[in-house]
Amino acid sequence: MVFPGRHHLGSHANVKGDFAYRLCSAPFAAIAVYLVFGTFLVGTHHVPNKSSTCALDSQGSGGYQQEGDIILGLLIELFFFKRTTKQSYRPSLSSTQISYGTQDTSFNDRKRFPTFYRTMISENTEFKVVIHLLKTFNWTWVGMLISDDTDRDERNERMKAQIINSGAACIAFFLVVKEKDLSLLHGATQTIKRSTANVILLDIKIMHFICIVLADNYDRNIIWISLSSMSTVVVNYPLLALNGSLLLMLSQEEIPGLQQFIYSASPSKFPRDPITASLWNYAFGPLNSKRNTSNINDMLKIYDTSVLNFNTYRLTYNIYISVYALGHALHDMFMDKVINRQGFPEFMPWKLNSYLKKVHLKTTSVDNMFFNKYGEAPRRLDVLSLNIFPNNTMITRKVGDFDLSAHKENFIIYKERILWTPHFNGIPHSACSKNCPPGSRKMLIKEMPSCCYNCVRCSEGEVTTVSDMENCIRCPKIQWSNEQRNKCIMRTLDFLSFEDYMGLFLTSMAIVLSILTTAILIIFIKYKHTTIVKANNRELSYCLLISLILSFFCSLLFIGWPTKGICLIRQVVFAIDFTFSISCVLGKTLTVVIAFSATRPGSKLRGWVGTRIPKCIVLICTLVEIVICSLWLINSPPFPEYDTESHTATMILHCNEGSTVAFYMVIGYIALLALICLFVAYLSRTLPDIYNEAQYITFSMLVFCSVWISFIPAYLSTKGKFLTSVEIFAILTSGSGLLGLIFVPKCYIILLKPERNTRLYLIQLKHK
Repeated sequence: MVFPGRHHLGSHANVKGDFAYRLCSAPFAAIAVYLVFGTFLVGTHHVPNKSSTCALDSQGSGGYQQEGDIILGLLIELFFFKRTTKQSYRPSLSSTQISYGTQDTSFNDRKRFPTFYRTMISENTEFKVVIHLLKTFNWTWVGMLISDDTDRDERNERMKAQIINSGAACIAFFLVVKEKDLSLLHGATQTIKRSTANVILLDIKIMHFICIVLADNYDRNIIWISLSSMSTVVVNYPLLALNGSLLLMLSQEEIPGLQQFIYSASPSKFPRDPITASLWNYAFGPLNSKRNTSNINDMLKIYDTSVLNFNTYRLTYNIYISVYALGHALHDMFMDKVINRQGFPEFMPWKLNSYLKKVHLKTTSVDNMFFNKYGEAPRRLDVLSLNIFPNNTMITRKVGDFDLSAHKENFIIYKERILWTPHFNGIPHSACSKNCPPGSRKMLIKEMPSCCYNCVRCSEGEVTTVSDMENCIRCPKIQWSNEQRNKCIMRTLDFLSFEDYMGLFLTSMAIVLSILTTAILIIFIKYKHTTIVKANNRELSYCLLISLILSFFCSLLFIGWPTKGICLIRQVVFAIDFTFSISCVLGKTLTVVIAFSATRPGSKLRGWVGTRIPKCIVLICTLVEIVICSLWLINSPPFPEYDTESHTATMILHCNEGSTVAFYMVIGYIALLALICLFVAYLSRTLPDIYNEAQYITFSMLVFCSVWISFIPAYLSTKGKFLTSVEIFAILTSGSGLLGLIFVPKCYIILLKPERNTRLYLIQLKHK
């Protein structure tokens, strides 16, 4: 029922015929396990079918494949082939199996192998440890060197796939050394020398490995990661090339009572036992009838401790817990009366399966032994650091482990305990490409593994904060990348302030125009009784001048920190004020048209002469604009906003107009009034009178319309704080056109040509 690893399920059948060969590959500790359990369960009078002796080797060269096979074969015989006087029934051994050596994950299929159990760690567990190591030390470029054994080849192909799929590393090369074509060893050596991989996974026959590392001109410093199946062999060969390498090995546990039993066993106690005889033959030379073996029993205590170190038989511990689990299952069956005290006549092997599923025991070590749903007994896998010094002294120390015994995965690595070779000056680096520093990203190279890449600098506004990032990270809107592209920094906040050259110029221009308009208003008030002021609708002139003063001052609302309140009122104030100004101009124009038309004989417009009509026009036109602005503020009012698109490292604080449609409706209504005013003024330009201002109004409206028509493309093509500057400039320019073309000529007459500002001068002109 208990089978070694890497054999067909029926390999135990040849145990007795192959006794001598298999015994030579078993260590002392495996023999001791047999002696302990064989003596305890069967007694000391069992006579094996065949007796032979041989020299014992402390570790078979095949790793887990050969160690201890004969021992468990004998245990099976002891359990189920106990001799009786009546050649009693021998049950089938194919019902339940416990393997102490196989790692093949195929046995995880419980439909095909429902009664197969094992105490050896599975290959998946070993794959996980390898992946953890690669990720821990950031080894992304590794090679694999294996032999062409069927089991090794298939297993390492699966490991290669898992490493790649996990994203832990890329495989630089996958070298398979063929037993039948050793000429490939030279090619393997050259491939390793040419490769940039400093870490190589090792699962190869030891003699092939020796040939590779001892090849001529081989001076590479490489970190070898030896898989567990080879690590038990590697420790017997102090090759300098292995210095600084890592070994994966089964956990080292103590087998209780093993040392005491070995020290107390001797051929005199077991005179008919071939295993004890083989042990003595190996330790003290050939035995003969004249030699008293009991006298040399104490010599085992002082025998070479490197051979009899009872805590170094890692695989043997698997044998121990395999038998231990089997013993517990049999004990439970006995307590449940599935088997009786007289032996096994009532024993049915398939019943043992259900008891093995329930095995859950605490050994004297730290192990909590049980079988999981795959029939595996979760174990620990140690990570050892191997150091070999120039005098061929070899030291191994435990630097980590992977524990599955507590129903969860726990990987621990102690980096400070690892002594790397001086060549690497710290933790070795193994990568296809150099690390991309912060501020750059990886760009894959065509037809190369994903671990091979070039480094590309991040674009503006993007950063990478750690090395080897695949994509750059976009900075938040209020931030921007620094010059090194490795950090997001706050953007410089900018807006049209009074301290800027542009803001200072526009502010000065607005103040100067406001003062000039105020001065003209004062002049008109002072000379309000003169002919020229009376003839040009004095009240509308006052209103127009006041509205121009307000329009110049309202441009200052567009300069400075744009708060929520400022954003709400500045466009509305500008729109209503400019509508009022154009309405006044339209009223003045209609007044002139009505006045001259009413002088014609039989005209029906004489009743409309006066100030009532212009006032109504100004009021109605302004109310329409107020309604449009009110709807704008209700539905989609303007608000302050950060503009992060216009400039790279600068963030513009400006007012978002909310509804673009509403904004253009406001501007469009002012433009409509200006066009109407221009049309009326153009029709009345030929009316006779010295003070007829229709011509001046025509030119002023031409300037006004030209400014705002050019404003539209300029407004659409400008961003940031210059967008505000364009609108302020349009306000000041159009207002200046009205002021200069309508009022400056009149001020010229009032101040510099007072003789023209009389009724007598007007009468004289009419009679010429």
